[in-house]
Amino acid sequence: MRVIGFSILALLCFTVSVAIAARPDPVTDEQKALYAIGLAISDSLGSFTLSESELEFVKAGLTDGVLKRPRKVDLQAMTPKIQQLQQTRAAAVAEAEKKAGAAFLAKAAESGAKKTASGAIVTTLKEGSGATPKATDTVKVHYHGMLLDGTVFDSSVK
Repeated sequence: MRVIGFSILALLCFTVSVAIAARPDPVTDEQKALYAIGLAISDSLGSFTLSESELEFVKAGLTDGVLKRPRKVDLQAMTPKIQQLQQTRAAAVAEAEKKAGAAFLAKAAESGAKKTASGAIVTTLKEGSGATPKATDTVKVHYHGMLLDGTVFDSSVK
Protein backbone atom coordinates (compact mmCIF):
# COMPACT_ATOMS: atom_id res chain seq x y z
CA MET A 1 0.00 0.00 0.00
CA ARG A 2 2.86 2.38 0.81
CA VAL A 3 4.45 1.68 -2.56
CA ILE A 4 1.22 2.58 -4.36
CA GLY A 5 0.80 5.76 -2.31
CA PHE A 6 4.39 6.77 -2.93
CA SER A 7 4.05 6.04 -6.66
CA ILE A 8 0.91 8.15 -6.92
CA LEU A 9 2.60 11.00 -5.04
CA ALA A 10 5.68 10.82 -7.27
CA LEU A 11 3.51 10.81 -10.41
CA LEU A 12 1.54 13.80 -9.13
CA CYS A 13 4.74 15.75 -8.39
CA PHE A 14 6.12 14.92 -11.82
CA THR A 15 2.88 15.98 -13.54
CA VAL A 16 2.81 19.30 -11.67
CA SER A 17 6.48 20.02 -12.44
CA VAL A 18 5.95 19.25 -16.15
CA ALA A 19 2.88 21.48 -16.24
CA ILE A 20 4.82 24.34 -14.66
CA ALA A 21 7.81 23.87 -16.97
CA ALA A 22 5.60 23.71 -20.08
CA ARG A 23 4.09 27.18 -19.79
CA PRO A 24 3.10 28.30 -23.27
CA ASP A 25 4.61 31.41 -24.81
CA PRO A 26 2.12 34.24 -25.39
CA VAL A 27 0.91 34.25 -28.99
CA THR A 28 -2.06 36.60 -29.32
CA ASP A 29 -1.87 40.31 -28.58
CA GLU A 30 -4.13 39.80 -25.56
CA GLN A 31 -1.88 37.04 -24.18
CA LYS A 32 1.15 39.26 -24.76
CA ALA A 33 -0.56 42.15 -22.95
CA LEU A 34 -1.40 39.86 -20.01
CA TYR A 35 2.17 38.59 -19.93
CA ALA A 36 3.36 42.21 -19.99
CA ILE A 37 1.22 42.88 -16.89
CA GLY A 38 3.21 40.15 -15.15
CA LEU A 39 6.46 41.78 -16.28
CA ALA A 40 5.30 45.16 -14.99
CA ILE A 41 4.46 43.63 -11.61
CA SER A 42 7.85 41.89 -11.54
CA ASP A 43 9.59 45.25 -12.08
CA SER A 44 7.90 46.62 -8.96
CA LEU A 45 8.97 43.52 -7.00
CA GLY A 46 12.60 43.66 -8.10
CA SER A 47 13.88 45.28 -4.92
CA PHE A 48 12.64 42.32 -2.87
CA THR A 49 15.01 39.84 -4.59
CA LEU A 50 12.50 37.02 -4.10
CA SER A 51 13.41 33.37 -4.08
CA GLU A 52 11.20 30.87 -5.92
CA SER A 53 9.57 29.75 -2.67
CA GLU A 54 8.90 33.37 -1.65
CA LEU A 55 7.46 34.07 -5.08
CA GLU A 56 4.90 31.32 -4.45
CA PHE A 57 3.50 33.34 -1.51
CA VAL A 58 3.36 36.44 -3.70
CA LYS A 59 1.50 34.45 -6.38
CA ALA A 60 -0.94 33.15 -3.75
CA GLY A 61 -1.67 36.68 -2.53
CA LEU A 62 -2.06 37.93 -6.10
CA THR A 63 -4.38 35.06 -6.96
CA ASP A 64 -6.53 35.57 -3.84
CA GLY A 65 -6.72 39.32 -4.46
CA VAL A 66 -7.56 39.12 -8.17
CA LEU A 67 -10.12 36.32 -7.72
CA LYS A 68 -11.67 38.03 -4.66
CA ARG A 69 -10.94 35.09 -2.40
CA PRO A 70 -10.77 35.50 1.37
CA ARG A 71 -7.57 37.25 2.44
CA LYS A 72 -5.25 35.37 4.76
CA VAL A 73 -3.70 38.54 6.24
CA ASP A 74 -4.82 42.11 6.97
CA LEU A 75 -3.17 44.22 4.25
CA GLN A 76 -3.22 47.43 6.28
CA ALA A 77 -1.60 45.72 9.25
CA MET A 78 1.08 44.19 7.01
CA THR A 79 1.99 47.40 5.15
CA PRO A 80 4.71 48.38 7.68
CA LYS A 81 6.08 44.82 7.47
CA ILE A 82 6.21 45.09 3.67
CA GLN A 83 8.15 48.35 3.93
CA GLN A 84 10.51 46.84 6.50
CA LEU A 85 11.12 43.81 4.27
CA GLN A 86 11.83 46.03 1.28
CA GLN A 87 14.28 48.17 3.28
CA THR A 88 16.06 45.09 4.64
CA ARG A 89 16.37 43.52 1.19
CA ALA A 90 17.48 46.79 -0.41
CA ALA A 91 20.13 47.24 2.30
CA ALA A 92 21.44 43.72 1.63
CA VAL A 93 21.68 44.43 -2.11
CA ALA A 94 23.39 47.78 -1.43
CA GLU A 95 25.92 46.09 0.85
CA ALA A 96 26.72 43.49 -1.80
CA GLU A 97 27.13 46.25 -4.41
CA LYS A 98 29.36 48.19 -2.02
CA LYS A 99 31.61 45.15 -1.55
CA ALA A 100 31.75 44.56 -5.31
CA GLY A 101 32.64 48.23 -5.84
CA ALA A 102 35.40 48.07 -3.22
CA ALA A 103 36.85 44.97 -4.86
CA PHE A 104 36.75 46.71 -8.24
CA LEU A 105 38.49 49.78 -6.83
CA ALA A 106 41.18 47.64 -5.17
CA LYS A 107 41.83 45.84 -8.45
CA ALA A 108 41.98 49.14 -10.33
CA ALA A 109 44.44 50.56 -7.80
CA GLU A 110 46.70 47.53 -8.29
CA SER A 111 46.85 48.29 -12.02
CA GLY A 112 48.06 51.86 -11.43
CA ALA A 113 44.74 53.66 -11.71
CA LYS A 114 44.26 56.91 -9.81
CA LYS A 115 41.14 58.11 -8.03
CA THR A 116 40.17 61.71 -8.82
CA ALA A 117 38.62 64.16 -6.34
CA SER A 118 35.20 63.41 -7.87
CA GLY A 119 35.65 59.68 -7.27
CA ALA A 120 36.36 58.64 -10.86
CA ILE A 121 39.03 55.99 -11.34
CA VAL A 122 41.40 57.02 -14.13
CA THR A 123 44.14 55.09 -15.89
CA THR A 124 46.19 57.09 -18.36
CA LEU A 125 46.86 54.95 -21.43
CA LYS A 126 49.05 57.47 -23.24
CA GLU A 127 50.31 60.67 -21.70
CA GLY A 128 49.78 63.71 -23.89
CA SER A 129 52.73 65.87 -24.94
CA GLY A 130 51.04 68.85 -26.57
CA ALA A 131 50.17 72.28 -25.24
CA THR A 132 47.78 72.54 -22.31
CA PRO A 133 44.41 73.82 -23.53
CA LYS A 134 42.83 76.97 -22.12
CA ALA A 135 39.26 77.04 -20.79
CA THR A 136 38.12 78.72 -24.03
CA ASP A 137 39.73 76.09 -26.34
CA THR A 138 37.81 73.29 -28.04
CA VAL A 139 39.45 69.90 -27.55
CA LYS A 140 38.71 66.33 -28.55
CA VAL A 141 38.99 63.75 -25.78
CA HIS A 142 38.77 59.98 -26.18
CA TYR A 143 37.59 57.94 -23.18
CA HIS A 144 37.77 54.22 -22.49
CA GLY A 145 35.95 53.11 -19.40
CA MET A 146 34.33 50.42 -17.38
CA LEU A 147 31.32 50.79 -15.12
CA LEU A 148 31.11 48.98 -11.78
CA ASP A 149 28.90 46.34 -13.40
CA GLY A 150 31.70 45.50 -15.84
CA THR A 151 30.19 47.31 -18.85
CA VAL A 152 32.98 48.70 -21.04
CA PHE A 153 32.54 51.93 -22.97
CA ASP A 154 34.64 53.75 -25.52
CA SER A 155 33.69 57.24 -26.65
CA SER A 156 35.03 60.47 -28.06
CA VAL A 157 33.85 63.91 -26.94
CA LYS A 158 34.51 67.23 -28.62
